[in-house]
Formats: sequence, structure tokens, C-alpha cells
Amino acid sequence: MSANGVPSRDDRLQGAGERAFRVLVLFLTFDPEKTKGVRAVLGDFFRAREGIEFTVVEIDNANEQREWQSVSNEGWPCRAFAVGGDNTAHEFTGWDRGWREVRTRLPETFDVVLMVNDALANSKPLEALAAIDGDLIRQLPAQNTVLGWVDTFSRVNPAPLDTLAQPMRIGGEACRKWLCTTFFMAPRSVFEKLYPVTSFSTANEVFTRYCPEKPFRESAPLSQNYQEFLYTHQTKVWRRGDKRGYVLNETTFPLFKNKVRNILNEHALSIKLWKLGVGHVNLAIFDRPSRGLGIKHDQIKGSAGTRLRKLRLLSWRQFFHEVIPPLLKRRGLRSS
Repeated sequence: MSANGVPSRDDRLQGAGERAFRVLVLFLTFDPEKTKGVRAVLGDFFRAREGIEFTVVEIDNANEQREWQSVSNEGWPCRAFAVGGDNTAHEFTGWDRGWREVRTRLPETFDVVLMVNDALANSKPLEALAAIDGDLIRQLPAQNTVLGWVDTFSRVNPAPLDTLAQPMRIGGEACRKWLCTTFFMAPRSVFEKLYPVTSFSTANEVFTRYCPEKPFRESAPLSQNYQEFLYTHQTKVWRRGDKRGYVLNETTFPLFKNKVRNILNEHALSIKLWKLGVGHVNLAIFDRPSRGLGIKHDQIKGSAGTRLRKLRLLSWRQFFHEVIPPLLKRRGLRSS
């Protein structure tokens, strides 16, 4: 029953012997202007997904003391709440705080969890969201599949890498690809196994204290090639030219540690995810070549289950599309 006494859509479905398919949205916010833009994007996305009941929890990392309150009247087309977050490790500790609040305050069962942050509108080609319809979302738990943008070291590193033979490693665990935390959906049963999503809250075990010439401790749980990647990722110009590096010195060392900690948490979360044996849909397949495969949103035909299986296969094709050319170049079997 809604707050004004009018039966909710879920009440009506239950009366008809059904239960609405529920998606919990953990929306991490910090910047008010970015939040406003992503709110509009997500609102349009929710309105267009018939038969899905969304519940939004805005996790406010800019105001950690914010009390739990309803914000359904702030432009959301669904039930929405806001609560203070935890900015210790940015979005990761924020999501952990938000999930703890949800478990305390919302008794209903959710089928899928959508994790999203306010960087979405500035970092991803949002046209890909048009490929995700309500029927596809309902298939995610049935096929134990996560959905979002998946990235690889081969794509973002300036020099060619062979991550198949020489994967990056955190604590001895291999990492070849990662799920970007700007937007991803996971079945609740999967998400619960990922909690806590924060692996490095301070990362004191990773970094030296005041030594930018040697930023990583000798005992850091990171493989040598991964340390080299992290250094290059921050201090060199990216191959695709959309990010400029900076000189690592005493002034920029805190910035380096802050950014690398975020990367470590994102990659460590993906290691946990892939160990669960889940399938994945990489929304990068809809990007234009050469970044993606250039798949059209309406190109995949069939039932929702069939379409999801096809998207999973195309996502593996996207992975090899990104890692094989650099691998061949590194081995001297390809010139460009």
C-alpha cells in the first residue's frame, strides 16, 4: 500500500496472484549537478521498463550524516529514499553503507540490484541503455548474469599487453577484465556474495608513506606487471587520448594513492565476481568500432532468454576483440 492509501502496483499484482519483479537501485551521489543529470537519465530508463518495480536509494557521500528520508518527490517515477553514505573509500564504502541501511529498513525481497554512481552521464555512451528492456532484466537471475560495461587492461594501456598469458594479479588472484562500477546490474543472490564491495578502505598495505619514487610497498599484494600498469595508467597519456597523465611527485602522491585505491577496489570486486562463475553482458558491444563491435540495439532477435544468451556470446567476442590484437602485437605477430 502506498503512503497515501492507494494500492501500489505491487499490491495489485499480488492480488492477481503475481509479484512485481523488483529492482533495488543503489545510487551513489556526491556532486549535486551530476546527480541531477543522472537522475533524469535513470528516471527515463525506469519509465520505459514496463512491469519492473524500481526502488531507489540515493546514498549521499557528500553528507554522511543525512538521515533516511523519502525523496520520491524529487523527480523519481518510483519509490525513492536518501541516506548519508561513507566517503572513506568513495563509492565503495558508500555502497556498503547503503546496503546496510536497506537491509535494516526495507523488508521486501529484491530480484536484481543496480549499482550506479553520478559519474554515469559523463563517462559512458548512454545509447547502450536502450538495449536493456524489462524482459531482459527479468532474465538476469534465471541465467545468473550481470550486466554493465566491462573493460580490459589491453584497451586502456598505452603499450600492448598479453593479459591472457600474464594477467594482472591482486593477492595472487588473476584479473583480466573488470566490470565498471558506474552502472551494473546483478542478481541479488550474486550481489549478496559480493558484499562488502570494499576491499581496500585505506590501502595502507599497498602504498609507501612518503616515497613517490617508489609508490608501492615491497609487500604490496600486487603483481609487478600490475604495479607497472597502475603507474602507467596514472602518469602516461592513454592510448585513446582521452586522459592526460601527471608527474608523480610529493604534491601529486596523495592524488595517485586516492585514484589507485579506487581502481584496486573496482578490480578486486570483479575478481570476486568472476570467481562466482557468473555470465556477463558487456554493453561495450554496442559502441562504435574500434572500441566496440557496433551491434545495433534492435539487431538481437528472439525471446528474452535467447537474446540474453546471444548478448553473452557477443560479450566474449568483445573481450577477444580487445585483447587479441595487442597480444599479437606484443608477440611480434602484428604490426598495428
